Amino acid sequence: MECSVAIQFLPMDAKDDKTICKQVDAVIAYIASTGVNYFVAPFETTIEGSYEQCLEIVKNCPLVGAQAGCHSMMTYVKINYHPQGEVLSTAQKLSPYTQHNATTQLSS
Repeated sequence: MECSVAIQFLPMDAKDDKTICKQVDAVIAYIASTGVNYFVAPFETTIEGSYEQCLEIVKNCPLVGAQAGCHSMMTYVKINYHPQGEVLSTAQKLSPYTQHNATTQLSS
């Protein structure tokens, strides 16, 4: 995998939380439908794949949001690209903390 991308899709014209969630959920469902590895977090969704595949998904996210009824949106993107090698996967980045979080939650 040569690329990972963090995508934050923000509806700007939604009147309530239910509408915001519906529009964001539509974008996440689209991402899931592409077959790439993805990880949903509270503030952004991270996708992993080839550079071309990731950029195609980024290009389509605002279009999917518009189809879900969003008329004004902001899409923030962070791209990690290594053309000659591998980027760290989300699982690799989170593994030191996943065990810690599970232990912390169990002891709470």
